[in-house]
Amino acid sequence: MGRINVLGFDVANLIAAGEVVDRPSSVVKELLENAIDSGATSIAVEIKKGGVSFIRVSDNGCGIDYEDLPVAILRHATSKIKRAKDLEAIMTLGFRGEALAAIASVSRMRIMSKTPHADYGGMLITEGGEVVSHSEAGCAEGTTVVVEEIFYNVPARRKFLKKDMTEAIAVAAVVEKVALSMPHIAFKLISDGEVKFATSGDGNLLNAIYTLLGRDFAMRALPVDRTEDGIRVSGYISNPELTKSNRNFQNFYINGRYIKSRTITAAVEQAYLSYCATERFPLCVLNLQIEPSTVDVNVHPAKLEVKFSNEKLIFDGVYYAIRSVLENGIVRPEFNVGGTKKENPINAFVPVVDRASGDKPAGERITFDKDGRTRVGDSVVNPAPAPKVEKPVAPPPPPPRVTPIVTPERQIPVMPNEQVVPQKNNPASIHQTETTSGFDLSFGFADRMKAAAREKTAPSQEEIPLPATATAPISNPEPEPIAPETPLAPEPQIAKPELEVPEYVILGEAFNSYVILQLADKLLLIDKHAAHERILFEDLKKKVHASERSSQVLLLPIEIHLSTDELTAISEWSDDVRATGFSFTVEGNVAKVSEIPSDIDVSAATDMFTEFANRLIHRTGDPIKTRDEFFEAALYQASCKAAIKAGRYYDKAHIKWICDRVLTMPDIKVCPHGRPVAFEITKHSIEKQFSRV
Repeated sequence: MGRINVLGFDVANLIAAGEVVDRPSSVVKELLENAIDSGATSIAVEIKKGGVSFIRVSDNGCGIDYEDLPVAILRHATSKIKRAKDLEAIMTLGFRGEALAAIASVSRMRIMSKTPHADYGGMLITEGGEVVSHSEAGCAEGTTVVVEEIFYNVPARRKFLKKDMTEAIAVAAVVEKVALSMPHIAFKLISDGEVKFATSGDGNLLNAIYTLLGRDFAMRALPVDRTEDGIRVSGYISNPELTKSNRNFQNFYINGRYIKSRTITAAVEQAYLSYCATERFPLCVLNLQIEPSTVDVNVHPAKLEVKFSNEKLIFDGVYYAIRSVLENGIVRPEFNVGGTKKENPINAFVPVVDRASGDKPAGERITFDKDGRTRVGDSVVNPAPAPKVEKPVAPPPPPPRVTPIVTPERQIPVMPNEQVVPQKNNPASIHQTETTSGFDLSFGFADRMKAAAREKTAPSQEEIPLPATATAPISNPEPEPIAPETPLAPEPQIAKPELEVPEYVILGEAFNSYVILQLADKLLLIDKHAAHERILFEDLKKKVHASERSSQVLLLPIEIHLSTDELTAISEWSDDVRATGFSFTVEGNVAKVSEIPSDIDVSAATDMFTEFANRLIHRTGDPIKTRDEFFEAALYQASCKAAIKAGRYYDKAHIKWICDRVLTMPDIKVCPHGRPVAFEITKHSIEKQFSRV
């Protein structure tokens, strides 16, 4: 007798159900997708005991015809597709026709549904996949599915379910992610008789983020909307100051379908390089709208993974959409001195709003308007992006004029390297007192502002640009030696200021680390090391990108042993790898590298080449961006070592140069390692603390 058995239909159904339904949350996911495909605008989910004993999903969609109810629970029965060609461009969330069949085979299920034009609805009751009854029923338009005692007939699967609380959390996570993908649909989740959350369904994604992901994310969310090469990336990302220790708050959608993608994850995290710490992860809700024929969603039982016809286009689309927002949309955080007893003002962040119109302190009521803008009280926190306006091309501005500090006996460059000891009989040091900060604190603010204005408007020799190689007569013939651990900073002429330096006064320095500036309506607390580190990093990065890349020929080729997958990836992307400066040939499973980029050491070439292969295999970056990331990581260390050190005294010329750069470079918000460069303390918040307003 043969040993091969043909399984019965009931056993085959139980096995197939395990691929689609493995816990209550997967049941809820499948039912939600069906409800969305039905055109519902309101969906309610109710569970009991984590969904193990009871699940109910109700919607106001198109409903199911009375005669179609028994057919709906059959395997491969669906209204979404009709022929094989429909799989090339799937526009619905469901399409396989397996969800209801799988759920029915492992539970006791009831379906009540009515179409808009029917005189009555229908009810279908099943148990273990078998139809118990099919009758007419009076019910509201739409569909309600009740699933009870999941896995009652599969004890092997039921015993592996988690605690009720754990299963309830998993269900909430599924509803949350689906609700974020459809902000125009009102979702409600009820667990054991308690409403966990309810979205408004007004189509405003920021409202849904506020409800589901919390106030912090909604208050610090940056809008993303960019279209290129047929790919539109839209949604919100978090300000770099708001990060998490894991990726649980990263939500990606393809045409409204929640997915997990290493390509998109890598693009997001590489875009945040130098904006947040490497061990921290940003928050995001991103929806990619692409041509359905360029993505295959039929590669995973739960449809959580997809395949793209061109991974590079997806990576570039997400990377550049986020990078452009980070470079132009970050605001300086406010140091909240008006905290309540329940919150620590030192650790509290609030977004910086429009100071000209009078900001509102933390704790004001948060509202969202129809244009997607967040308001704290009457102030706009997250203004809607302004429409693009074509501006006439203006002629390039003249090169910036560097104003050195000139005295009759000594000329100090704008950015000297080490501390300058005040000279006797030197007019520049008359008002420099021996305080902790090294600054004169005897003048009042009005006197300093007048002095700053005079210095700014004075003509004559003080506005003569100082050449990079210029030297000045010094009263002391022996110049002070430069400490080796503090290399010279780049000349100020390298990075042209993008904004005019506002009038400010340096009030002092706390702990030889934090510079205190007074502007017209606020104080600025600057971490001098973090600020200088970021300035150097930006200047070094501009030099690297401006210089033409070249290769260095090796006397003896480097042999790099690669796996079959790595060799396949390197061969497929060989032109891109060679564009980075490598030249190589492949013999067997060995890549012989004869040329490497001139910017790297021979010892690092193997690691860089292997990293190319690894990222190409996992679709987490292309060679060009991997190379740039490799160089940026080296620049982190270089800029950190070259920056001035916290806890040390530096003369006013050092500090003034840093302050000017911080105020004129709009992207100086965080250091390359992700730490804040400066905090604002508004006049309003100080006055509120002293009960003056």
